[in-house]
Amino acid sequence: MTKSEFLDQIKTAPVVAILRRPKVDLMTCVAVLVDAGIRFIEATIDSPDCLAFLESNAEKYDGALIGAGTVTTPELAGKAIAAGAKFLVTPNTNLEVIQMARAHGVLIFPGAMTPTEIFSAYQAGADAIKVFPAASLGSSYFKEIRSPFPQIPLMATGGITVANAGDFFAAGANAIGVGGTLALKDATPASIAACQAAARHLLAIANN
Repeated sequence: MTKSEFLDQIKTAPVVAILRRPKVDLMTCVAVLVDAGIRFIEATIDSPDCLAFLESNAEKYDGALIGAGTVTTPELAGKAIAAGAKFLVTPNTNLEVIQMARAHGVLIFPGAMTPTEIFSAYQAGADAIKVFPAASLGSSYFKEIRSPFPQIPLMATGGITVANAGDFFAAGANAIGVGGTLALKDATPASIAACQAAARHLLAIANN
């Protein structure tokens, strides 16, 4: 997927679901989220069987991209890319990881907090910047950052919920990364229904 294609797709489904060491197997979690309309799903590389899941399923879900998160080093980036990750997400700005993603044609959303980190990561080739920790910084931070960097796609991640997602979109975030709110507590019908309801609510907020 090119940067232009990514920007088009993220406009219609600007919620990245983050699966960090989920209580339910990754295959079930992903199937539930895709069915609810989520199109970007990040399985953190420290989750059990993350790489094995990517190797078997990265191409499986039509219309959805499955990527790897918490990719902090070039070594982890190489493993994730080899396993078939369609995008990489990092909590930090590591220029070597960005360069590796670019070299392999994989989307990259590096983590950044300060204006210097945000700009440097984008200049290095990032497709979007994961501004982290978003809730600690506050939605007003995005409004301030948006002014000098109108062209940089920003993804608010860290503490994003149904209650505050709208504030971040209103302040200029192009997308949100959401973990706990979209986590399955178990595989019961009630838990699945709650997860899908939250996903649909977040998508509705994003497209309001």
